[in-house]
Order: sequence, then C-alpha cells, then structure tokens
Amino acid sequence: MPEYSVQRFRDGFAIVWKDEGGKRRRNILTAPDRIGAEAEARQRWRLGDRSPWTVGRVMEAYLDDRERAGIATTSRQRDAWKAMKSFWADVAPRLIDEEMAQGYAATRKKAAATVRYELGMLSVALRWAKEKKFIAEAPEIWRPAAPERQERHLSRAEFRRFLAEVKAPHAHLYMIIAIATCARPTAILEITWSRVDFDRGLINLNPPDRAQTAKRRPVVPIADYLMQPLKEAYENRQSENVIERGGKGLANIKKAFQAASKRSGVHATPYTLRHTGAVWRAEDGVPMPEIAQLMGHDDDRTTQKHYARYSPTYLRKAANAGAW
Repeated sequence: MPEYSVQRFRDGFAIVWKDEGGKRRRNILTAPDRIGAEAEARQRWRLGDRSPWTVGRVMEAYLDDRERAGIATTSRQRDAWKAMKSFWADVAPRLIDEEMAQGYAATRKKAAATVRYELGMLSVALRWAKEKKFIAEAPEIWRPAAPERQERHLSRAEFRRFLAEVKAPHAHLYMIIAIATCARPTAILEITWSRVDFDRGLINLNPPDRAQTAKRRPVVPIADYLMQPLKEAYENRQSENVIERGGKGLANIKKAFQAASKRSGVHATPYTLRHTGAVWRAEDGVPMPEIAQLMGHDDDRTTQKHYARYSPTYLRKAANAGAW
C-alpha cells in the first residue's frame, strides 16, 4: 500500500501523507478527476516530490528535459520563460482558459509575435507534461493571430557599412558566414571545424548527434568570398568551434550586432542577415528551389511566400500577358 492517500479537497483532489514527525501533510493535485489525480499522485510519490505540478514546475521540468536532449533552442526558451514566470509560475494548468491567456497578452504589452511565441511554448510544455503523465490534461492555449511577417533586410551598401564597424574577428567571420549560408544563428554558432570540408568546399550545418527537425540544417557550399576568411580562421583556431572567442564557443552573438549597429547607424540582428542573404539571391535571379535548399526549407512554398517578389522575373510574364 502507498504511504499516501488521494482525497477530495475543495473542488478537486489532494495528495495526503504523514511526514517523519507524524504530522499530516497535504498538497493540491492539478488533475480534475479521480483517475487523473491517482496517476498524478503516483508520479509525485515516485519522484519524491509532493509539490503540485504548477505551470512553473512544468516549464522548468520541460526545459531541463530539452537541455538533456541537447536541443539548441533552449537558451531562447529560458529567456522567454524568465519574462513569463511572474504571471504563470503558480498557476494550475487546469485553470488556464482563453480569458487568462488574453489577460497575459494584455499584461505582457509586447508584439503579437512575441506573445504568440511564448504562449505557443507554454502549450507545447503542457502537452509534454501530459504525455509524461505529470498532469491529466493539457488545456488549449489561446494565442493572438499571427502577424503579417515583415522581412527586414539590408542593401549591399548598408551591409558594407555595417560590416566595416564589426571589430572582433570572430564576429566579422560570423557576418560573412551568415550572408554566405543564410543559416540560422544557432546553426552558425554551432559549426565545428570537423564539419568544414575544404577539399570539397562544403559545410555540414547539422551536428552528427542532432536529428533533423522542421528547422533543417543542410550541407551548403562554401562561397568563394567565404573560403579565404574561413581558411585564415582555421589557421588561427584555438578550439573546435569555428566561431570562437578566447578559445571558447559562443552561446549568442547579440552584443556584437548591437555594437556594430550603434557604430554604423545600420540596425541589424542575426536574423536580419539570414533574410538579407535570401533577398540578395532572389534579386540575383537564383531559383526559389535553390534558395529553399540553402535556407533549410522543406520545400519552396515558404521561400516563395517571402522572397519571390524580390526576383527580377517575379510575375513578369503574367503581368506582360495583358498587353493589347
């Protein structure tokens, strides 16, 4: 027999036990029904943790699980959770409804894209907790409508002005790789020399222990203008990381962008360069399927949606067909 019991408490259930001193203890369970409450109680007792599965506990467990799995986006998610924590930490998952999510959006006072990302992360974490049987149900989480995506890109003149104000060698190399590969920031920061093939002129953006996800990391050619900077960095390497500072890899490169933006008067972020590289290729007439492969898109529909209009041939034939 377990050393605890599951009892009715207010409008739900609670796990009840006696501590070493014989004092009766009780913690509220999040599950709304008897079967779920029994399962939650078993899980808590097995883990030796009698505290309730609040949103805060779920999020911390979820992020820890992702870190153990080596999933690279955890740092961004932890930053998001820091901003969300004061609102959500003590909330019981079963109490979340549309009104609460909308209240969060009003309290957060950030762009719809930011709130949408944060609430989406919360939804994924709760579904994970349900699969692990930590909670009985994962509520549907309201999210604001997706905003019209605005692609910020630099002209070639703007990029040259920006690059001239990038002082640190590792940051300078990052900027050139970003334009040459159109890779996502984390993928660039995680490139190791073992995946740079100078003989074949290729970079494998995907680490050998990383499963391909929707954010696919392809094998990309080394652009002619990247080859010499890359070889110079290789000759002066102090670690296995291509982007390194003081012999260590970097978790992010935001400060270098902020400093160069301030000095040059050209605002840019790591994602700005990904979009910039794609726009330039569209302007140069590179076919959308090729740009899609370079960017790691599964097909060219996403690429068409955001970059086709920059191509010199965009709808040209259709537009000219109406002549009389």
